[in-house]
Amino acid sequence: MIRLPAVLLFITLASSSSMQEMLQDYRLQLKAEALYKKRSYSSAESTLRQLLTIQPEGDKKALTKFHLACTLYMQGKYAEAASLFARKPTTAGQQHEVEFQSLFNEGNSLAMIAIGTPGNSRKKSLFVNSLDCFKSVLLNNPNDGDAKINYEIVQRYLHDLEKPKHSSSSSPKTKSNAQPASGISRDTAERLLEKAEQDESSLMRQLPRNQTATTKGRHNNRDW
Repeated sequence: MIRLPAVLLFITLASSSSMQEMLQDYRLQLKAEALYKKRSYSSAESTLRQLLTIQPEGDKKALTKFHLACTLYMQGKYAEAASLFARKPTTAGQQHEVEFQSLFNEGNSLAMIAIGTPGNSRKKSLFVNSLDCFKSVLLNNPNDGDAKINYEIVQRYLHDLEKPKHSSSSSPKTKSNAQPASGISRDTAERLLEKAEQDESSLMRQLPRNQTATTKGRHNNRDW
């Protein structure tokens, strides 16, 4: 699961910006939004990169980078997306909310990289980093259902990497309904993992998390 960005359609009247520059900024935001809605992610990416070249450093540019990372994720460019999500803003207010959405999306990106990575050592490292992202999200909001589910899925992948290969054939599986730290029962986690293993490429393959819909536990919004 990954969360959908919401383009902020506002103009900051900074004294250093000309009206022409502000209009160009606004038009590029509108264009990127329209392209994303049409799932033209490559074109949306190009538009956002163009937008970054005219924006000064600050909150607006950080938000544009967040949107760019979401377009990269939707194209399967997980490594580049994870790198951008990792450059999350750490300011208060609205940007503080984006910080935790970036953490969630970074965790998804790292998990998707891990799935396609050969070699257990590197794969394990990526899953551990992904798990850390979801832990941070849950510390901020323990009721975040998506983060709980993703935490359990990644945790089970780690468990499978660490257990001896002969264990599955030498001893029967035992299921437990004990409640893990993240709040999802072990039985539920096992069913989620089994479903994900049927098609690993679909693991967490949800649209990027909406900026305004997540920290209060609401359902994902599939619009910008």
